[in-house]
Amino acid sequence: MRRLVAFTVLAFGLAVPAVGLALDQVEDGTLSVRNGVGKVFLQVNGSTVGRVAHGKVTVTDPIPSDEDDVDFWNCDKRSYPSDATTVCWGNNIRFRAIGGRYRIWARGTGIYLSAVGHGGGQLDGRGDEPDVDRDGAYSLNDEPYRSLPDEPQPFALAAPSRD
Repeated sequence: MRRLVAFTVLAFGLAVPAVGLALDQVEDGTLSVRNGVGKVFLQVNGSTVGRVAHGKVTVTDPIPSDEDDVDFWNCDKRSYPSDATTVCWGNNIRFRAIGGRYRIWARGTGIYLSAVGHGGGQLDGRGDEPDVDRDGAYSLNDEPYRSLPDEPQPFALAAPSRD
């Protein structure tokens, strides 16, 4: 009898924290940009990888002392306006910001970006300029791809609904 009571207490003791953790978990949203021309701003708590064929990428890590680093490749020019911000200009820029909280600006042509996490941002394609007929495509939170907006458009990263 004591074993049954002890086992029951142990089972409830383990089940309550597990249920609490399951209820606290919020699913991540996603953003994918393909061959973008314009600007992509992202404020995310999560991970982002990307490349820009020609342009500029600015990444701010608000907690630069944590172990989450930002990596850049192929910077023709690099600057550090603050301890928390890195700016990279060039061709075929590649970057990676994994497992932390970041603010990312990608400006230019040939923007390819994938982000997973919580947050939001703004998309602004150059489709409204006369010499630009295609400004790339984006998919937000597992929706179908569509053209980047011609005017700045805010967005939120949120898990798709399960209808």
